[in-house]
Amino acid sequence: MARELILKNCKLYYSLNDSELVDVLIQDGVIIQIGKITNNHENGHFLDTDGRIVVPGFIDVHIQGAGGADILDGSLDALQTISKTLARFGTTSFLATTVVHSNSDNIHLELAAKHTGENLGGANLLGIHLEGPFVNLQRRGGMSRSSISDPSTKTLEDILNITAASLKIMTIAPELDGSLDVIHQLVNRGVVASFGHSNATYDETKIGFDAGISHVTHIFNAMPPFHHRTPGPLLAIFEANDISVQIIADGVHLHPGIIKMIYQIIGEGRSICITDGIQAIGLPEGRYLYNGREYESKDGVARYLDGTLIGTAIGLDQLAMRFKKFNNCSFEAAMNTVAKNPAKLLGIEDRKGSIGVGKDADLVVFDTDYSVWATIIDGRIIFQK
Repeated sequence: MARELILKNCKLYYSLNDSELVDVLIQDGVIIQIGKITNNHENGHFLDTDGRIVVPGFIDVHIQGAGGADILDGSLDALQTISKTLARFGTTSFLATTVVHSNSDNIHLELAAKHTGENLGGANLLGIHLEGPFVNLQRRGGMSRSSISDPSTKTLEDILNITAASLKIMTIAPELDGSLDVIHQLVNRGVVASFGHSNATYDETKIGFDAGISHVTHIFNAMPPFHHRTPGPLLAIFEANDISVQIIADGVHLHPGIIKMIYQIIGEGRSICITDGIQAIGLPEGRYLYNGREYESKDGVARYLDGTLIGTAIGLDQLAMRFKKFNNCSFEAAMNTVAKNPAKLLGIEDRKGSIGVGKDADLVVFDTDYSVWATIIDGRIIFQK
């Protein structure tokens, strides 16, 4: 017998002006019907949304941790904690974002690879996003020197062997000697090569795009600023019509005016909101330890005590709404930056990132204050207020 969930009296995110409410029939984790469900479905579970807005589940392609846990903890418990915490904020899928340690066995990578696609109790782990190791020391940000090495196809093969088929994105600096060969190898293996933690010039960035880079890691952060005589990578990014861009839309990592400018230039289809979140997501404000250093989580931002930004402490639900506020864009456009666009980046738009018959039943129900009222993953209610 099929496992059924029926969402009643929904307002879908792409038809907010439609006064008629609809139902969504889910069987075995897949959306089967959208409309008025008239059959009894006596064996199904009903959830009356009472006119609340239903949106596709969010996909975070750049997140290091949540709920006090980090990918670097290298434990199943940490992955489960992150997974369950993210579901509270509407994230139904994520990439374990982390680094390579040159002086350790990288058990955290093996563990993330092993549990990719498994039920962790919350958001689905889709794979791994590696920041580095082939990045520029001058733009390493909070990354340890031990997590950075010279570009090498041999080193990449070692990483691919550790991560199996779970490596989905690698952030790389194209100006480094040997990077272009690595980019070619990544593309050939179906891994997204992402520009980031780079000191590249305008021309070096364009060469990287020509080599196969198709994405940008947290735009403006960990890269040269814009200058009218030496425009650097930002102009090349803005000019590229087919390069998607990660945006930390908290209003701190990027000024609201910069977020608006980015959106005006690159448009809806290339914008992907990320948390770049750390363990502080889901924890009360206060002081904690990260990478052996004390930091403070306050007002949704995590900083080391010297003021260095290390990540956000809020979920994708709030970041998407801030993106909407800063850009005065439509609700649907804001939702696309955390659902449709990341699904397209990862090549899974045929089953995730939108609401439609035949799609995975990864859904979020927004309350009237635009907080998460319920999160549904694989047709199961994982979180509800």
